[in-house]
Amino acid sequence: MREYIFVFGREPELSFLELISYFQSHDINYKLVEWKNEIAVLLLEDLGFDMLIKRLGGTVKIAEVFLEYKYKGNENKLNYGISVYSGNGNKLKNYLEDEFRRERVKAVFRKAREKTFMPSEIFAKNLIEFIIYGKYSAKTIAVFNPRNYKERDETRPRQIMLHQVSLRLARILVNLSYARHNLLDPFCGVGTILQEAMISGIDTYGVDIDNESVDASKENLNWLKEKYNLKNNFKIIKGDSGKLARYFKRNEIHAVATEPDLGPYYRKMPSKEEVKVVIRTLENLYLDFFLGLRQVMKKNGKVAIVLPRLKSKNGQMEVDINKIIGQTGFRLFVADKRVKLPIVSKGRFLDRLIYVFEAA
Repeated sequence: MREYIFVFGREPELSFLELISYFQSHDINYKLVEWKNEIAVLLLEDLGFDMLIKRLGGTVKIAEVFLEYKYKGNENKLNYGISVYSGNGNKLKNYLEDEFRRERVKAVFRKAREKTFMPSEIFAKNLIEFIIYGKYSAKTIAVFNPRNYKERDETRPRQIMLHQVSLRLARILVNLSYARHNLLDPFCGVGTILQEAMISGIDTYGVDIDNESVDASKENLNWLKEKYNLKNNFKIIKGDSGKLARYFKRNEIHAVATEPDLGPYYRKMPSKEEVKVVIRTLENLYLDFFLGLRQVMKKNGKVAIVLPRLKSKNGQMEVDINKIIGQTGFRLFVADKRVKLPIVSKGRFLDRLIYVFEAA
């Protein structure tokens, strides 16, 4: 096993939990050396790191730690740079200059705009990147390419902005759900979560009560299958997420990833009374959903879900999810005890609370 550095994007706690969940659900042997904010150092066997970074929504770089770097390429001209996450990069810079000189490589040192290179800079400058993190020196071996997300997002045929989640969060939710065989999104909207699961080779089911969303999901997923030549299957159902036993057999569903109805879209801060009404409505919706889901979900199946904390002129309020799961046969699940759920993604009118539950 060798040491690798994982660099996370925004919301590093969520990205760390996603990474650990992915390793556990795919039976990948790992040992955590350290984790602090945006950096985790892990011991791993050699993996397909280019593919791994495409499967993760929250990791932006993967770098292999070295004690002594030897240039093994065949180019005689290259660009390189050093991202410093903690410590000082001067010693490594001097070492690399000597190494490239010995190998008779014309290596041009590029400086980052800040202390670290963004993925877009690495691709634009065709850069070989090195990383300094405290005592660790590492060479970047995989970088998140934003073009992949942009292609799947902007070129798909249907968009309904209030009925879709970001591709990054969709990918993270899929991994938090431990999905391997099949995945259900019971509030599927235009199918964003389903498409990210399908890219990973998972069969998917979507349910939505809205006709336009159902049509959009079908169109988007048919487009995805054709564009990427996918062999796995999907099924989209117009139906009620509170009555899942009508559409699925007992133990049929292995994993759930979803962002359900989070309440109305506000243009100005609502009153406390308005929020109370919304919370009561959402609690009834979520209770019916979890009751129905327990009838069709496999034991120990995971539910990665986004729930709202609604803000008002007089404070904030959230659904009593502990009461709901206590009544429905689910329990909180955390892949790593270093992480406390929910993970909060802050917004103007609502905060998104990200939970993972397990069917008891």
